Amino acid sequence: MSEQPLEQALTMARRSLEVLETQAAGYSALTIPAHLFLELEDKRKEIARLEAQARAGATGAPGLPHNLPRRGEFVGREAYKVRVHEALRSRSYLVSIEGIGGIGKTSLALEVAYECLQPGEAIAHFDGAIWASARDRALTLDDVLDAVARTLDYPGIAQKPLEEKREGVVRLLRSGAYLLLVDNFETISDAAVGEFLQDLPEPSKALVTTRERKLERAWTIPLKGLEEAEALALIRAEGQRIGMPALEQAADAVLLPLCRATGGAPLALKWAVGQIKQPGQSLESALAALYDARANLFDQMFTRSWEMLTPEAQRVLIAMPLFATSATREALEAVSDVRHFGLDNVLELLLEMSLMDTTSEIEITARRYSLHPLVRAFSNAQLKHNREYQKSIGKAMMDYYLVFARKQGGLWNNERFDIIQPELPNVLSVIRWCWENGYVNSGMEVLYKISDFMVIRGYWNDVMAFAEEAVRLACELGDEWNAARFRIWPLAWVYRHRGNLTMSEQHAREALNIMIYLGDSYGAAYAKRSLGRVHHDRGNLSEAEPLLREALAFYRSRYEDPSYDQQNPYFNIEASDPRNVFFVTADLAGLLLDMGDLDEAWDLCSSLLTDVRYANDLERVASFSTVLGNVAWQRGDLQRAKEFFSEALTAMQQVRRLDGIANALRTLARFELEIGEAISARDRLREAVQYYRRLAIPTKIEEIEALLAQLDQEHPAHA
Repeated sequence: MSEQPLEQALTMARRSLEVLETQAAGYSALTIPAHLFLELEDKRKEIARLEAQARAGATGAPGLPHNLPRRGEFVGREAYKVRVHEALRSRSYLVSIEGIGGIGKTSLALEVAYECLQPGEAIAHFDGAIWASARDRALTLDDVLDAVARTLDYPGIAQKPLEEKREGVVRLLRSGAYLLLVDNFETISDAAVGEFLQDLPEPSKALVTTRERKLERAWTIPLKGLEEAEALALIRAEGQRIGMPALEQAADAVLLPLCRATGGAPLALKWAVGQIKQPGQSLESALAALYDARANLFDQMFTRSWEMLTPEAQRVLIAMPLFATSATREALEAVSDVRHFGLDNVLELLLEMSLMDTTSEIEITARRYSLHPLVRAFSNAQLKHNREYQKSIGKAMMDYYLVFARKQGGLWNNERFDIIQPELPNVLSVIRWCWENGYVNSGMEVLYKISDFMVIRGYWNDVMAFAEEAVRLACELGDEWNAARFRIWPLAWVYRHRGNLTMSEQHAREALNIMIYLGDSYGAAYAKRSLGRVHHDRGNLSEAEPLLREALAFYRSRYEDPSYDQQNPYFNIEASDPRNVFFVTADLAGLLLDMGDLDEAWDLCSSLLTDVRYANDLERVASFSTVLGNVAWQRGDLQRAKEFFSEALTAMQQVRRLDGIANALRTLARFELEIGEAISARDRLREAVQYYRRLAIPTKIEEIEALLAQLDQEHPAHA
C-alpha cells in the first residue's frame, strides 16, 4: 500500500472509530451490545495495524526501531554524507556536525540516519536510531534516556529513577549497534547529557548537531553552505513547492547571484524564494535585502519578513514560541485567535516564506506546525516586547489545554493516549505556566487529567516531579483535598510499583486521614484500596483484607444503587461505574488466594467474570481468570485451570500490556511444568524473560533464568 492510500485508509478508520465511540457512549458498561464491543475492538486493531504500517513505510526498514522525524526532501550534500558515514564507520563513537544556524545540520543528520537503517555498502549500519532534539525545548539526560528506552521498546527502564535508568540504557546500548542522534546540542544546559555522550558504550554511537564546539573527543565535521549546483537544485525544488514555474525554468546565470548572496545556506535560500513569491517582490529585491543583511543575515532576514506580514500573521508567528514543540491548527487558532479561512491564509503565507514548517498528513487537522530554531528565537523576542499580548495568549493557551485535558485525559482513556502523546511537552509547559502565573488549580486539573497517560506510558520521573510540586503548592494554599488526591495518585502508586513501600504507605495513609477528615467517601475508598495493596505487597495480609473489603463495599453500594449517578470530581467518572467494583474485586480475590481462602476467591471472580467479559475490561478478565485458574489448579481441575490461564494470556496480549503478558506466560509455564509439558513451558519462559528484561524487573528475570537453567539440565535434548 503506497503512502497516500495508507494515510487515507487510516483517516477513514479513525472516522469510523469516532462514529462507533459515539454510538457506544449511549450505553453503560453493562448494557452496550456485544456486536458494538466487537466492532470497536476490530476497528482499534485495524488502526493500530495501519499506524504500524505508516511508521514502517517512512523508514524503508520496517524491522528496525526508530523515532526519527518524518523524512523530508533532501538536496545535494553527497560529499558531506560520505564524510559522516566514514566517521560513523570508524572507531569514533561520537560524531559532531558543526555549523552556523540555518546551514542544514539537522537535515543532514536526519538523512544520514535514515540511510543507516537501509542496506548499502558505502554507509554505516545500525540496528536502530534514537532521535533526541533540543530544537524546541530544554533537553535533559532524563529525556535522552527516556527516548532510548521507549524507542527500543524497553518501557520498564523509562520508569526507573534516573541513576537506575542510566544503567539500564547503558546495557541496552551495549546490546546492539544503535545510533543516538542529539540535535541542537549547543542549547542543552544539562551537563549530564554531554558526560553521557562522552562515555557512550560500544558498539552504539552518537551523532550530534551543534553550532558550537562543545564536545571533546568528537570526530568533527564542519558544515559549509551548499555547492552552487546543489543550491540551484534547492532553489528550483522550492520554486516547484510554492508554485513558481519561472524559478524552476530560470537559467543558472539568473539564479547564481542568489546562491552567492546566501552563502549556500539552505534556510536563507528558502527564505529568499519565499520573498520573491510575495506581492511587490522580485529576485532583485530579495538579493538587495540579502546583501544589506550580510553582517547579521538571519536577524535582518526575519525583520524584513516581519514587516511584510499582516497583523494576523504576526499574531500567529509570535504565538508559536509558547508551544514547547509543534502545534496543531486547532491549537494555533485557539491561542492566536486567528480563525477559519483567515488562519488558512496565514499558514499558507508563513509556509511560503519559509518561516514555518509543517508535517504532510492529508487531513489538515492532523498536521503539526513548527518553527526553525532561528525563527523561534526571533518570534520569542517579538513576543517579549508585547507583555499584554504575551499574557493574553498565555491565558488562551491555558484555556485550550484545559479543554484538551478534560476531553482526552482522565482515567481509563487509553484509546486517546496517541492523541495526548505529541502534545505532552506542550501540556507540561502549560502546567508550569499556570503555576508561575497564579492559576494553580487549573494547572493541577490539567496534571491530574493527564496523569493516567503519564503513568501508563512510563513518564514516571516527570509525573512524580509534577505531582510532588502539586502537593507542595496545595499544602501552601491549605488545599488538603488536592494534596491528598495527588498523594494517592500517582505518588503512592508509583512508589509501590518501584518497590518503595515505605513512601507508598506514607502517602496513602496521609491521604486516607485527610479524605476521612474532609468527609470524601470516594477519596477515602480509593486511599483504602491503595493502602490495602501496599499491605498485600508487604505480606501483611490481615491488615490488607479489611481495607480492601471496605473499599469494595463502598463501590458496590454506589454501583447497586441506580439513583446514585453523580459525577465524582475525584476522577471525573461516575461513582457508580462498575469498573470500580471490578478493580477492587480483583485486588481482594488475589489477596484471598494468597490467604488460602479458595472458596471466596472463586466466588468473587466467577460471579463477575461474565460482566467483566461483557464490559470488555480485558485486564480484569486476565486478573479474574488468573485467580480462577489458580483455584482450579489447587483443586485438581487441571483442564479448567489451563483454560483460565490461556484466557488470561490472550486477554493481556489483546491489551498489549507487557507486564500482564509476562506474568500470564510465567503462570501458564509453571502450570505446564506441573503437568509435564516441559517443552511448551520452556518456550513460554523464554518469551516471558524477554518481556521482563524490557520492563527491567530483575527479580523476575533471575527467577525465570533459574527455571530455564533447571529445565536445560533436566531436559538437555530439548535445550
